[in-house]
Amino acid sequence: MKKLSDQLREQIEEKIATGKLVPGQHLDETELAREFGASRTPIREALIQLASNGLVQIRPRRGAVVSTVSPQEMVEMFEVMAEFEALCACRRRSTSA
Repeated sequence: MKKLSDQLREQIEEKIATGKLVPGQHLDETELAREFGASRTPIREALIQLASNGLVQIRPRRGAVVSTVSPQEMVEMFEVMAEFEALCACRRRSTSA
C-alpha cells in the first residue's frame, strides 16, 4: 500500500502533466491540503518528492512553484520515474518472497 504522500505526489504530478497546474504557478500547501483532504505534512512531502524529480521548485520562504519543463523533458522524466518504480516493485517482491 502506498503512503499518502506518494498518492498525493501522483495526483499533483498528473495535474502538472495535464496542464491543470501550469509552469510558474505557485503551489499553496494549504489550498492543496484542502483540495485533496489531507494535512499539510503529506502535501509538503509530496512537493519535496516532485522537486527531486524536477517538476516543482521549492524556494525558501516563498513556497513551491511548478517548474518550467519542455514536453520532451517531461516525457523523459516520466519514463525514468516509471523505470525506477518498476525496479522498486521488483525489489519489494523479491525481498518479501
